[in-house]
Amino acid sequence: MPESDDQALDGQYLEGIYQGDYGEKMPHDYGGYIGGHVKESLLLQLPYYHMNSTTKDGKQLELWFSSKNDGRKIFGVEMHETLRDKGDRSEAPSKAIDEAQAAFGKPDRVITSPDAPGQTILMFVDADLPKDRRDAIVAHLPNLDEMPKDDIGNFNSIDLRERARVLGPDFRGAIVTIYSFKDKVTGIDAELLDLPRARTVFNLEN
Repeated sequence: MPESDDQALDGQYLEGIYQGDYGEKMPHDYGGYIGGHVKESLLLQLPYYHMNSTTKDGKQLELWFSSKNDGRKIFGVEMHETLRDKGDRSEAPSKAIDEAQAAFGKPDRVITSPDAPGQTILMFVDADLPKDRRDAIVAHLPNLDEMPKDDIGNFNSIDLRERARVLGPDFRGAIVTIYSFKDKVTGIDAELLDLPRARTVFNLEN
């Protein structure tokens, strides 16, 4: 786990996620509420270092770590929330989209398809990247007509090699997938992903 500033992800200690200070600079605090709300956590070392946590309100949080030589830095953070049958907690998809945009800015791609009704995929490339690198990543992102329906319907479950094929091998940013039924959100997957760092653990080449 990161133990110093030069190993921390963008200056953020791993412990900060659990202390509640991760993301507090965001207009919509996707991470900061975690502090004090974790029910249980398990650090697994095989097939690679990753931590699975469950919050007291049922959200699932996963952290994925790079190689030992890379300092076990975080290359992926995924939060999964199921809202089905939670009464007043359900919301309109437009509100969930607004919250994602408040956190990550204007999406670089929005994927919706009749082949996957009730699903919206928002892709955000890290706005802090150098412009030439960011432009190259955005140029690789698929448009709807370039994305096979199997990729759309199963996007959150495809493995990292397939993810690299869809997003491009240099993707760094956020993906928010919103699931809805009868104009009510039934689930949200919010993911931060750094594929160049993931290559310290996985072979993501074509």
